[in-house]
Amino acid sequence: MLATNLRRTLSLAAALFCVATVCSAQQTLRVRLINGKNGKALTPTSIRVATTPAEKPRYLIPAADPASVLVYLKSAASFTVTQQFVRCDVDPKSKDGAAPAQYSVRDILDRGQVSANTCSPKVPPIAPKPGELVLYVRHATPCELSKDHINGVNFCN
Repeated sequence: MLATNLRRTLSLAAALFCVATVCSAQQTLRVRLINGKNGKALTPTSIRVATTPAEKPRYLIPAADPASVLVYLKSAASFTVTQQFVRCDVDPKSKDGAAPAQYSVRDILDRGQVSANTCSPKVPPIAPKPGELVLYVRHATPCELSKDHINGVNFCN
């Protein structure tokens, strides 16, 4: 009887150790999308996260807070975020847009990060919060949508 209880206790301790080890290796970040034109939160419907360029992006779905998503990463130093809106931290005169930005997991966990907002100087900047990445974005124009959805042809130029 004593040996059985001891075995159960040791098994439980081993299981708890394994769970604690996995949990400590997993990092949780919050990604929020803010409309760069008016400063209001946008509900993301299609956010993709990749930790390396070779990795197939994972799609994330908003959780309890409809204006953000939680990102769970295991031992990643950086990651990229792509989503359905147009980024406000990219030069609007750029014809090709920009490659997805790399975000440092450690910087976001320690201090938080807020992207630049070139969409409107009237929108006050948000203060960074540890564990949170805030991206200023805007809705695509009809011209931008036609370029993206019809084999790269832009009928507005």
